[in-house]
This record gives sequence, structure tokens and C-alpha cells, in this order.
Amino acid sequence: MNLDGVTIVLGVLGAYFAILLVLSVSVETLLEPFTWFRGLRKQASPDDVLQSVREWLPEGSDEAVKVIAIQTFTSQTKTNMEQLDKTVDALRADAVKALTEMGLEAQVNTVQKDIALKLATLRQKYASVEKSRITTLRVCSALIGVLIAFVMQINTFEILGVLFPDDVIASLNTPIGHIGGMLATGLAASAGSSFWHDMLGRVRNLKNLAEQTQKSMSDVSGSIASGGGGAVG
Repeated sequence: MNLDGVTIVLGVLGAYFAILLVLSVSVETLLEPFTWFRGLRKQASPDDVLQSVREWLPEGSDEAVKVIAIQTFTSQTKTNMEQLDKTVDALRADAVKALTEMGLEAQVNTVQKDIALKLATLRQKYASVEKSRITTLRVCSALIGVLIAFVMQINTFEILGVLFPDDVIASLNTPIGHIGGMLATGLAASAGSSFWHDMLGRVRNLKNLAEQTQKSMSDVSGSIASGGGGAVG
């Protein structure tokens, strides 16, 4: 493929990425109200709360900082303290065994053990909840993206059709192919505006590089032709 062909391909990809950037912004705008619902709203992590509490308590009060952070986080997230205590009781034996094996059992008192176990349990719970929240938002984002693509009849295979061989285009130009193309558009739009913004930037950079290379080659060819003509004269 020559530089003209590369420029054409990059131009098509740039147009496609620009369309997906606009669609992804639309998806994020429509998705925003869903994040107001409980369970989908972003929550501060135990470590965020811990850092916040540490900023306004004096130095040397590490245990107090952790206790307040635990109380604040459990209050904000409406964590069941009885369930948390049961989990800590179940983990305490393993923690004591691990500390004993490391020779640290005598250096850590019961309060310190419970605080550490509660923080570890809250971190694990937060990670699980956050993973579930992100998965749910991604599914919602994909559904919204597909819905927009079908409403607007935006078919990825049609947009990128010039890049495919004729036989491939013919196989995609069917009812099933149209549905597949719109599904692909919707799923791609759900990747997020920041992703497509970065992809569009990369394509622009490559296109500019290809155009500069083509211009440089034209200048070199012109110089050679001009030099050759002078020699003949």
C-alpha cells in the first residue's frame, strides 16, 4: 500500500473514531442519571476515609484515626457492624496464627488486631462492591450505546466498508450484517469518550506524519528531476 492509500485509510478511521467520540459522549450523558441511584453511586474507599481523617487528627494517634475511619465508613455505607464483627471473629484465629509464625504475636495487641482485620474486611468488601458497580454501569452503557446506534442507524460495517474487499462487503450487506454493524457501533461507543479521544488523536498524528512523509518524498523527487534536467541541459 502506497502513502496515498495509507492516508485514505487513516482518513476513514479518523472519521469513524470521530463518530464514536460523539456517540460515546451521548452515552455518558444518558448514563449520568443512573449514577444517582444507590448502588451505582461512587463511594469513597476505606483508604480515602482513612486519609481524610488523618488530615485533621494530630500525629501519633494512628489507632484513633483507624477507629474513626472505620466508624465513618461503616456509617456512610450502612455496613452491618454485627456482620463485620462476625467476619473479624472468623479471621482472628488465622491472623493470630500468621503473626505467631512471623514472631510478631507479642508485639500486636487485641485492639490492633481487630482494627487491622476490620480495615482489611472493609477494603475487600469495597473492592467487591466497586467491581459490581463498574460491571453494572458497563452493561448499562453498552445497552444505551446499542440503542442509540439502532435509532440512528449507524452501521460500523458501512462506515468502514471502503476498507474491506468486495466479497466481504457483499456478505455484510445483509439484514444480519446490518444488525451486526449497529451492534458493533453501540458496543464500541460504550468504550468511553476518553478512549475514542485518544484513538482519534493517534490517527491524526499518523495522518499528519504520512502527509509530511509524502510531501518530503515529493520534494525529493522534484529536486532529483530538476537536477537531472540541469545535467542534461
